[in-house]
Parts: sequence; C-alpha cells; structure tokens
Amino acid sequence: MEADARRQRPGDTIEADLCIVGAGPAGLSLAHALLGSGLQLVVLESGGRDFDRVAQALNEAQVVGSAYGDLLQTRQRQVGGTANAWNSEVDGEVAAKFVPLDPIDFVERADVPLGGWPFGREELDRWYEQAHALCGIGPFDYRADAWRSEGREPLRLDGTLLTTGLYRFGTDAPFVQRIPAALAAAPNVTLLTRATVLELVAGADGGRVVAARVAGSGGAQFEVRASRFVLAAGAIENARLLLASSGADPQGLGNRYGWVGRCFMEHPRDFSMRLVPARGDWFDALRFYDQHRTADGSTILGRLALREDAMREHALLNASVTLLPAGAPRPDGAPGWRERVVRWLGRAATSAQAYPRGGAGWSADPRRRDALAFVRLLVNLEQAPHPENRIVLIDGRDRLGVRRVQVRWQWRPDEQDRLERLRGLLAKELEGAGLGRIERDAQAVPDPRAHHHAGTTRMHDDPRFGVVDRDCRVHGTANLFVSGASVFPTAGFANPTLTIVALALRLAQRLRSPG
Repeated sequence: MEADARRQRPGDTIEADLCIVGAGPAGLSLAHALLGSGLQLVVLESGGRDFDRVAQALNEAQVVGSAYGDLLQTRQRQVGGTANAWNSEVDGEVAAKFVPLDPIDFVERADVPLGGWPFGREELDRWYEQAHALCGIGPFDYRADAWRSEGREPLRLDGTLLTTGLYRFGTDAPFVQRIPAALAAAPNVTLLTRATVLELVAGADGGRVVAARVAGSGGAQFEVRASRFVLAAGAIENARLLLASSGADPQGLGNRYGWVGRCFMEHPRDFSMRLVPARGDWFDALRFYDQHRTADGSTILGRLALREDAMREHALLNASVTLLPAGAPRPDGAPGWRERVVRWLGRAATSAQAYPRGGAGWSADPRRRDALAFVRLLVNLEQAPHPENRIVLIDGRDRLGVRRVQVRWQWRPDEQDRLERLRGLLAKELEGAGLGRIERDAQAVPDPRAHHHAGTTRMHDDPRFGVVDRDCRVHGTANLFVSGASVFPTAGFANPTLTIVALALRLAQRLRSPG
C-alpha cells in the first residue's frame, strides 16, 4: 500500500522485515525485486508523488572547491528520485541514456590509485540483463555492429584509439509510474511518502541498526523498526545519513576508518573541441551517431569509445565522445539553434524541474545538411577516486534538525593534464581518419555538472579501504546495506542508472536469504 507520513502520530512505531530508505531507481528496483519474497517491506521517501519545494529544500548543501553548480538541480526528493529530472527524450517522453560499465572499469590499475572493484564485470552481466528487462530497454547488447542498418553504419576507424560504442535509451516510466504503482498495490509493501529519515539508531557497539528515526513533513517523529535496513538515497544523502547516525560512534556508522563521504566522483563533460568536416558525405557518414529508432523498436545513439589497450598504453581514464552537429552562426552574429542547445546543455538550470531536454534527431531532416557547419565533440569523462573529494557535515541544520552537508570537490591539475593529453590524441585520431579539422579551446576546464554522483560509501572487501563489502553490507554493522552509485569504487564514464539497477537486483537476491 501507499501511505502519507503526515498521518503518523508522534511516537508511532512501524515494524517490518526490511526498511528501504529512498524511492529512486535504486530503492524502487530493490523493492520491486522483493515483491514475491514474503518479506514485509517499508520504503521511505522524503518527498511525495509530485515535486515538493519544501521537501526539495532539504537537499540544500554547501559546495567548496572548484566551480560545480547548485546541487538542488538533480537531487530529487520525490517518488522516482532523479528519474524525475532526466534530460533526454524519446517520442515525447522523458528518458535517459543507459550503458553498462566497461570491463576495464572494474580492474585495478597502477595509474588509478584506489581503483578497482572486488569483482569483475562478468559478475554483473546477468544483473545487467535483468535490469534491461525491468527498465524496458530491449536486449542487453551494446555491440555497434549489431545495430547497423541501411543508411546508418558505424565508422570504420583504422587508428588505435577509438572504436564505436552506443547508448541505449529508456523512459522514466518504470520509476515514476509502473514500479511505484506495483508497490502501492502489493500486500507486503508500505510505500511511505513525505517520510524523512533523520538518523539510524544502532546498538551500543554499532553492530546492528535497531530503528530508523523518521519525521513526517510536518515534523512529527516516529520510528521504523526492521530486521535489516538499506540506504538507497543517493551518493550525497547516503553518506550524510551514515555520518549523522552517530549515537554509537561520534564518527558515524561504517566510518571506523574514515571512508564515509570520501571519493566523491562526477562525470565532467568537455565541450572544448569542434570537428570541421572535410568530407562532403559527413552528414550521412555520421547518422549512426544520432539518436534513432532501430528495427526492434529500441532507441540508440552511437558514440566514440576509447579502446581498452589505448587507455592502458596512454594512461587514460575512460571517456566517451558524443557527436553533436551544430549550425553556422546567423548573419546577425547570433548562434544557430543547435549551438544554442549545446550551450543550454552546458549550463546549470535553476531547478530540477527546469533542466533542459532534447537536442537529438538532426539526421532525420536532410534539409539540415547545409545548415550544420561543424560537429561539437561532447566528451564524457571518468574521474578517478580521490579521498579529498568528499562529503562532510557542517554546523548548519535543516528544518528537521539534521546537519547539512558540505561537498568538497576539486578538478585537479593532474586531471586537467590528462584531459589535455586525451584532447591531443582525439584530434590526431579524427584528423588522421580524414574526417576533418579539429579546433580546440586551449586549456578549457570541463563542465562538472553531469550530476552523476558516485563514491562516498565505496565498496571494498577490506574495511580499511571502504565502507561496504562486495555484498553492499556496511562493514561492522551486520544488518545495514547500501544501494546506489555511492558504492561505486570507480565510475567509468557511464551514466550510472543501469549499474545502479543491476546492483539493486543483485542485492535483492542477497536479502531474500535470512541473516
């Protein structure tokens, strides 16, 4: 069933087998996978079905370090979580790009300190397949050649740096409509909205969580007691709640070695490079790299991907290049429509509700051949984990009395140096392939506002180097788990939703068993 926490009375106690904190893609996928388990579930969501400015204000945070942007944009307190703020479009519906992490993202590398997962990509493949089914995005197949069609062919690149990959697209419907409706109708689930977790209450030694202390949007406090708890509230909020749950340890739950909140990662986006085509057939040659519908009804977008051996040879982090044809400047000096879209995508919106959507489909109209003068390269970058990029609590408190957070994030000189090396290699490869001339904005720093928050409760088998183990259980707290991108030890370049869902489905299998 679905209920509103505003109806809870002060001092009430709700009991369950499993309490899930957060009703975004992680929490919803986990709960959905447990519908037939016989477990009694309580899913706590700070917001409601609709956007609520009062709930959203609880996301206010301080950012220090490099320029970053307003964190209210995509930290969404609402059923469906950040799926409500996705900025792609498929047939008029809100959508997002889906792509798995690459095998290289899971392995330890000498040039990536603190990198590597406790398991390889093969561990997640069957969960990726199930995530595809849950998200309604067709077969789990990211081979470019499998999606070639008449008139849309991947480039035949003869260099050593690049190959062709692709993104898949899925709508927000599973997370804002279908799964919430299934949970609301399920006899073993209570989806409790406008319920904000203030802290987790653990025993004296921190070995087990006994309750979540919760406030309704009106401020009345009550408890949820459960056998097991899962934090699925996003990378910033998961860390915040662990740090704020300091009854058993002043440093917070899972923080014996000081890793909670550390290694916050983003996917910075580089817009500094333009390809001025040399080929007369460039419009048709690049049509695979526009968002388009395939014969089986899937929606895909071709992209340029780094070869794994090239990443190792040149000590590069992972990256992906999206091709965005842009219009020539108008005679009056104003930018063309496509250039305006690119600029719009590179700016922060004032709220999650205003974040722009669209920007694809150029290849569907041959009349644009003469209007498109160059190709903007959008390079999505991996950021390596660094302990000083972190989430910490500060003295200010929100209206419910929880300490606010400060996000400390830096784009470091060594990261800029690596980006400059990547830019040079990309230019050499694309010009060598005869595609055209590369123009670059020298030393331009990337835009950090992909809002793909990751890290902060990183996964590691050794508690001296992480917060959760390979089963996403918090080290030192037997019945507490974390779900979402906060557990990523490294995050590749990839949009995180598909991996978030895959990990949630994997965790559901673990939680079906007792203990």
